This record gives sequence, C-alpha cells and structure tokens, in this order.
Amino acid sequence: MNFNYKLDKFDVYPLFGDLLKGEPYVFDFSSKNPKTLNYNLDNFQEFNEDIFNELKHSGKKWGIGEYLEERKNILRGSINIINEKRIYHLGLDIIVPYNSVVFCPLNGYVHKLGKETQKGNYGGYLVLKHQVNNQTFYSLYGHLKTPHKVQLGEKILAGQELALIGKESDSGGWFCHLHLQIITQKAMNEGYSEWGYISKELLSKAKEYFPDPNFLFKW
Repeated sequence: MNFNYKLDKFDVYPLFGDLLKGEPYVFDFSSKNPKTLNYNLDNFQEFNEDIFNELKHSGKKWGIGEYLEERKNILRGSINIINEKRIYHLGLDIIVPYNSVVFCPLNGYVHKLGKETQKGNYGGYLVLKHQVNNQTFYSLYGHLKTPHKVQLGEKILAGQELALIGKESDSGGWFCHLHLQIITQKAMNEGYSEWGYISKELLSKAKEYFPDPNFLFKW
C-alpha cells in the first residue's frame, strides 16, 4: 500500500513557533556547488560559522537544505555512507541557531530517542509515532540538544515544546540545524529506519519509504 497522508482535518503546528520570519535562504549543498569542498568538516566551529555567515550575507533570517538533494561532497567524511553510495538527502534541513526551540507539529508518541556519538551522524535525535486517517507513520528529528526534554513512550501534543537545537557532539559535528524526516511503517518493517541518505539505485523507493517531509513543516 502506498503511503498517503491527508492532514486537511488536522492542525500542523509551526515547527519553530513564531521564530521563522520571512522566506528562507535555500542552501545549495549539492556537489555542483564548489563551496561544499571548502567546508572544514573536522571543525564544528569553523563549519558552523561558514554556514551562518553565508546565511547572514543572503539577507535572510533562516535557511533550508533540500529533500533528495545529492550531497556527495559534504558527506566525504562519512566513509560508510560514501561506500554505500547513499548520497541523496532523505530529510529537510531547517538551519536555525543553537538552542532554538523545536515544537511538536502533530500529536504523537515518543517512539525512540537517543544520541549517536559517531561524528557525521544525527547526534541527539528522537522519533515520534503518529496515526492519521488510520495510517501510521513516524517523524524523525536529528541534531538535537541532549539530555532530551521528553521521555520514551511519552505522548506529545501538537504545539508542545519537543526539543532544542544542538551543537558540536549533539549535532553530530554538523552545523546547527534540524533534520526533519518522515519514515513509513514499511521502511520501519524493512529495517531502513536509521537511514538519513539513500543511494541512486533506491531513489525510486524514496517516497515509499521516506516521503517528502515538507507537509509536516509549517512556519
């Protein structure tokens, strides 16, 4: 069964409340952008500063990194991902400062939470389980400040404070941002729940396993 979400009867709460002003600056993290080879992936402060300087010079207040974008260059430090050729981004990145408050967009339960300590991974993360129109799906939030503000199994309501944006080890060494991703029950059942990137060979299945998360992002 194909994943089909209809939220017209539900209120999706703005993920960052009233923080996001104006339109976003859309970053180009693809390998077509030569800047991506200049990022110092081994130095969080420098990497983060480069990103937020680019944002500042754009005149925008916040940024976006796109869903299904090819990112071979900035993944060059993640050997396992490069070896598996999983270079297409499965989430939506919202670039905002450290400690920004993340709110729950839709009622759900805390299905999983933790912290990945390996550099280049999610750092602090959590997964919410949702049920809409008799269909179950999951939303994943990566690069969060730890310790977490919520507990495993806790029911979280739309509009409730969910997390804070992390940095350094809490962001997995990435610049400050939120990685928002949707995971279907099928992806969970087939063992793809940990993936944040997908290979070109599996791109045709991306929307079946990891649908476009923009439907859950309101500002």
